[in-house]
Amino acid sequence: MDRNRTILIGFLGPDIKQDEKVFDIGQGYECWNLKKFTLDEFIDALKEKIPPINDNVLRNYKLTEKSIDIWGITEEDFSKCSWALFIPDCISDAVTEGYSEALFLLNLFSPSFLYPFFYVEDMGITRPTINRRGSWMYTSSWHEQNQAHLFKTDNFVNFFKTLIEESGYGSWMLYRAQQWEKEDWRLFVACRFFSNLKDYDDGRDPFEWQRESAEMGATLESLFTSGDNTKDEIVYRLTKRISAIMSGIFPDIEKDIKDLYKQRSAFVHGDFFNQIAKESQHSFNNIPSIDFDVLMKQREYVRWALTIYLFLFKKLKTEPGNYPPVKNVLQLIEGSIIDTSLREKLLQDIDFIVQVLPHRS
Repeated sequence: MDRNRTILIGFLGPDIKQDEKVFDIGQGYECWNLKKFTLDEFIDALKEKIPPINDNVLRNYKLTEKSIDIWGITEEDFSKCSWALFIPDCISDAVTEGYSEALFLLNLFSPSFLYPFFYVEDMGITRPTINRRGSWMYTSSWHEQNQAHLFKTDNFVNFFKTLIEESGYGSWMLYRAQQWEKEDWRLFVACRFFSNLKDYDDGRDPFEWQRESAEMGATLESLFTSGDNTKDEIVYRLTKRISAIMSGIFPDIEKDIKDLYKQRSAFVHGDFFNQIAKESQHSFNNIPSIDFDVLMKQREYVRWALTIYLFLFKKLKTEPGNYPPVKNVLQLIEGSIIDTSLREKLLQDIDFIVQVLPHRS
């Protein structure tokens, strides 16, 4: 029996500015204003949009009381929900509903990580685990879930459709991994590192906040230096390659990536703690300060770098005749440092990402 591969993903957060119950984004994609529905109305609309696979799953929709099970939702919990995205497309090799892959693309598109409260497929309503520390809805993260306006555009639809097959690198599936080659593993590792950055949304330890810089550096290395024959001058080679494809978007990126590595090195090699020890001798505040602006800027660089790499990977795989004969995207980018005509070609292709991917405000 063929499964229905459409999915609806619901979020908490502030009320969104949308008069319609369902806003037609285009090409079958929709944004639902959950504040316009009662729970019963919502479930009726769901069953029409995503028919249950059989009568046995009908209990997986409405709960009369809270349950430790993952299925269903109560009136109380639904009243806290704000908006939802209906996504009609699914990665072609998905064996289930493709929730993990879809969420990876949503988090790549959004400047803030999203934490769905539920998702719906033909098995009913599922409530995924939100995060390690329980309810985050009373923290600043709750307000950052108000991202519906970013997704109610043709840009999102075009982005999702373009990278849907690459979304498989954002989710571990053994049957995929058994077919992977070195470049596939490079992408999986980078996507994994990027997704793990959401752990810092739970809170940052003032004594370890530079650990996040270290993990962002690892993400960039997995894309831009992993597999090189030499381990010398990693920062030099990495910054030159990133600059070749991203300096037009972020003019200060080469300097900022070098600063990221200074923070990374300070943390890894202990200088960060030595500085704390020195400053604490004459400080009125015994807790180190966290440079949130720097961390958010660096995270934005990582998000864009990963998106661009995935996009070029897709282009190289589907249109190999448009590029010089190379083994992977890394060699393509390395060649563009000296070959200005190749760099111009890459920048023309990357302009698609420039046009559709939102910047962090």
